[in-house]
Amino acid sequence: MSAAKRHLIACEVFKDEFEAIAPPELARTYLPQGLHRTPGKMPAAIQEVVDGLPSDGELIILGYGLCSNGVVGVAARQAPIVLPKVHDCIALLLGSVERYEAEVNACAGTYYITPGWAAYGRTSLSAYKTEYLPKYGEEDARYIAQECLKHYIRVAFIDHGVGNVELGRTHAKEFAETFGLTYEEIPGSLEYLRHLVSGPWDGPDFLTISPGTAIDQAPFLGLHSISLP
Repeated sequence: MSAAKRHLIACEVFKDEFEAIAPPELARTYLPQGLHRTPGKMPAAIQEVVDGLPSDGELIILGYGLCSNGVVGVAARQAPIVLPKVHDCIALLLGSVERYEAEVNACAGTYYITPGWAAYGRTSLSAYKTEYLPKYGEEDARYIAQECLKHYIRVAFIDHGVGNVELGRTHAKEFAETFGLTYEEIPGSLEYLRHLVSGPWDGPDFLTISPGTAIDQAPFLGLHSISLP
């Protein structure tokens, strides 16, 4: 299967990672990370891209996990869909489900940040500075942010060596300092993403959805998950 006949649809926070490892001929569409804030909008946004793809495409690759059911209901008429079998993107960023589960077991209350999140996305720190402070003032803004973060004890900066690493590191350190959380840097891995764009896809880390079949949450049940604010 030629990479020229595939199309990747992914969250924008993955842009730097995918640009580092995707074949040049692979067509790519990145959607705003803000869709995660209202997961009900995600299926429609992804479906709109899917429906607009060329009819001669051979494969659609989704750079999303289940994402709070943000991919449930998406279906393609012409080509199969491949997506990672994960609840959220942390396993993709760490390189494997096993590594993700090890991090959860070591410290479940971890807020993960990458250069992509700092550059293209929204974190609790950016929400605090750009949304809560102007609207509510210091005292109430801090209360809202700390309520969102009450289950977190660690900020972990995932470094893949791609993207604006210093921007991501600075953002993560400021995040930890602002809210009194511990800071740690952990190495990222591009292997899961590399396999996602290049295959093979017949292992347990991926789901292949046949044309005309909608993505369902059932295959994801039983997987480890955490929710990011």
